[in-house]
Amino acid sequence: MKSLALMRANKKAIMVFVIVYGLLNLLLVRGLTSTVDIEGVKESLSSIVGDGSSGLATGFTAFGLLLDASTKGSGEVAQVYQTFLLIIASLALIWLYRQQQAGNKVTMKMAFYRGMYPLVPFTLVLLVISLQMIPALIGNFLYTTVISNDLVVGGLEQTAWLLFFASTVILSLYMISSSSMALYIVTLPEMTPMIALRQARELVRYRRFSVILRCIAIILIIFALLFLIVLPVIFIAPTMAEWMFFVLTVLGIPLVHGYMFSLYRELL
Repeated sequence: MKSLALMRANKKAIMVFVIVYGLLNLLLVRGLTSTVDIEGVKESLSSIVGDGSSGLATGFTAFGLLLDASTKGSGEVAQVYQTFLLIIASLALIWLYRQQQAGNKVTMKMAFYRGMYPLVPFTLVLLVISLQMIPALIGNFLYTTVISNDLVVGGLEQTAWLLFFASTVILSLYMISSSSMALYIVTLPEMTPMIALRQARELVRYRRFSVILRCIAIILIIFALLFLIVLPVIFIAPTMAEWMFFVLTVLGIPLVHGYMFSLYRELL
């Protein structure tokens, strides 16, 4: 896997990134106290379904709570900090990987300093991606509203609404498949968001389906690895599960960017 090769080639810099990003995330977003009471979840489920059958339910529930806590932070201000940290981290990692591919020896310190120059163009492309997600969000809202309020009658109507929801998701994925590549193009010198978006569309022309599948694949792989590693910890050492989840999510950031940067390079 090329993303792992990129991480190995920059292992010292990635280690510095994990430490710096992890500490900033703890201080500004997550906090030092536990946000998920896994022991409490286990006790609650045991009282509802019994000790003998609550194991798997506990695992799925606790994992879902950990995932929810990692995305929401500890408040609105924390979510703003989390978004800002992700943007800074992304710019630093993209600069690091690009320099490594060019054969230059760099450090994470240099990446944090020199990789920040396309902050505004990068943020504008992210804004475009957030707008492209609107069809899927609208489809999800309408579908869940109709289903949860029993506004459909019969399997035919349910199928029609499901197809409508799927079509909105496909539309968003179609647009995001090129815009995700624009995130890496816009970090080039003298590049503007509009030019990056146009070049990204040309880059994925006739290859959108392949790009979509590969983006979905890395998401599924990350979730599977998180679940397979964290699930045993939930049962063996519940108090350590949240910290394990946190460390793995921090490591996932350079892994995902390494994967997407490698995909971008393959499309050139």
